[in-house]
Amino acid sequence: MKGWLWMALLLGLMSSVASAQEDWQYTLRPGDSLWKICDRFAQQPDACWRELASYNGLDNPHSIRPGDTLRVPIDWLKEKPISATVRGVTGEVLLYPAAGGEPVVVTEGQTVAFGDALETGMDGSAKVHFADQSVVRIKPSSLLVVNQYRRFLGQKGERTELRLERGAIRNSVSPQDQDEATFEVYTPGVVAAVRGTEYYLTVDGAETSRNEVLEGQVDVSGRKTTREVMAGYATLAAVDEPPIEPVALLPAPSLAVTESPTGADAVWPAQADAQQYVVEWYQQPDDTLLGQQFVSETRWQQNLPVGEYRLLVRAVDANGLRGEEAWQAISITPPPPAAPAPTPEPELEPEPQPEPEKKQSWDLWVFIGGVALMLAL
Repeated sequence: MKGWLWMALLLGLMSSVASAQEDWQYTLRPGDSLWKICDRFAQQPDACWRELASYNGLDNPHSIRPGDTLRVPIDWLKEKPISATVRGVTGEVLLYPAAGGEPVVVTEGQTVAFGDALETGMDGSAKVHFADQSVVRIKPSSLLVVNQYRRFLGQKGERTELRLERGAIRNSVSPQDQDEATFEVYTPGVVAAVRGTEYYLTVDGAETSRNEVLEGQVDVSGRKTTREVMAGYATLAAVDEPPIEPVALLPAPSLAVTESPTGADAVWPAQADAQQYVVEWYQQPDDTLLGQQFVSETRWQQNLPVGEYRLLVRAVDANGLRGEEAWQAISITPPPPAAPAPTPEPELEPEPQPEPEKKQSWDLWVFIGGVALMLAL
């Protein structure tokens, strides 16, 4: 994993990440100007805009455009840093500090700061918990960067910016009160902005971004095009192309699960438009991702130790968009104890038999006498 990340850094793929601990990388949005940025974020806005132009080597302050990145010294900002926390760590997960240095193996409760990057291995996953109760679940083989996670003084709530370089995440974003979106995820092709929703975002090897919305609404923008993706719909955008019109998610499969003392067996009806199915299983009660499989058949079997689990199955269409979630609780219980072997009954001693009566000797003499008398007659 390490080689890929450092190559990405060298190629500038993480242009929105803080390149030094003392700078904040701000991505310009439509309508932004140096004055507006300074007025909103700087402690001393009156002098900031000229110094900001000089700091970024801008001869013409009006030459900036949406999508450009400005370096803003953190010391200039009216803000308070906030830390996020990693939970539910499984498999290989590494943290690359924004300040540089060797990667750190992520453990339960690890703190993630502004500018840090998280990378999961083929068997790795983790959940990042933010202060506003939002949760981002990082799936296997993913690379996620915390571009911004700070509370600005005079601003209501937190503002979170993430960058998904590759892989997949599932976001549960707490609703925000203000009108402006405060939770944004950037990919190589689009930006997904939300105010409170449940949705997936993935980036494949070809840098195609896919967004599937389960609840709420996500505004997906790229190449001067914004798609409002409502619950039950999805969109995708190839690199350097605008996102497509939202399409309906495939329905959730109807699961039938058989449990045994050694594991579980799940089956579901085939869907005509499904190319394959993605299956994930989670340990309860912590909801820790234990495994992920892509299957072409409509059946899944897994040996599981005794415990409580949740199974997730989603259909995948021809565009690689994953459908509605089908969840099923699984309880693996130990086999019933074997019935004890029957206790053999004790052998009964035979009842004593009465001794036969002894024949009296006089009976014999009477018989002999009788025979002699008959002969004499």
